[in-house]
Amino acid sequence: MLKIIFISTAVFCAFGFQPIPKPKNQLERGKLIYNSNCLVCHMENGAGVPRMTSSLIKSPYVLGTKKKLVEIVLLGSDAFVNEPNRNYKNLMAPLDNLTDQEVADVLTYIRKNFGNNAIGFAAVEVKQVRAKL
Repeated sequence: MLKIIFISTAVFCAFGFQPIPKPKNQLERGKLIYNSNCLVCHMENGAGVPRMTSSLIKSPYVLGTKKKLVEIVLLGSDAFVNEPNRNYKNLMAPLDNLTDQEVADVLTYIRKNFGNNAIGFAAVEVKQVRAKL
């Protein structure tokens, strides 16, 4: 088995392909998760689509309580559809398939980008909220 891994890595590198290193930094990990789960609706710049998808820029949800933000990610926005500040039509699907660490990483990325400057998340904070849902 080890021989196969070595050979396939050698072939991969021989053709100029390099294995993609896993990011070690929480913001880098968060950006990857954002790009694969959030970017399609919230856009590369976090602005969303007016009247369709919410903006993450200086959003009261992004900058508000950590608990509420984790709940939105884990439950989706359908659970909050009757809130008075809602002015967009698309619903966010629950992302409860993400691990606690992945949720912490992506929310830290969102709270520290798009003009936002808020405290990041630790996986244990996500775990505590998830346990109460």
